[in-house]
Amino acid sequence: MTRSIHQCAVLAGFGLLLAVAPARADGLRCNDRLVSTGDSIYVVRSRCGEPQDATRRTETRTARRRVRVACGRGDTRCDQVQEVSVDVVIDEWTYDFGPQRFVHYLTFLDGRLAHVETGGYGNAP
Repeated sequence: MTRSIHQCAVLAGFGLLLAVAPARADGLRCNDRLVSTGDSIYVVRSRCGEPQDATRRTETRTARRRVRVACGRGDTRCDQVQEVSVDVVIDEWTYDFGPQRFVHYLTFLDGRLAHVETGGYGNAP
């Protein structure tokens, strides 16, 4: 008996955690149209309208790439990994469709939708 009460408490706690934490999704439905990861900022704006909030920042990230370089003497070539710095433009948009729907947080990397997170119920009228 004690074990089943404990299991119910754990499941209830887990359910509460899921309800509070943002969920990750691959897309968003705006009216009767769907936007998905990989869509451009233009496509998302044309299907969903203007976001309630939008921020933009640029981050410098380190990327690795494999290049062929001369190694030793002669014509021998070797693979080498080089690190390069690249600037990535990050746009973060928030859509609040009102109290009957969840708030959606969209992140774009270099103008393409990278992921969508779903928060709690909205507040917009």
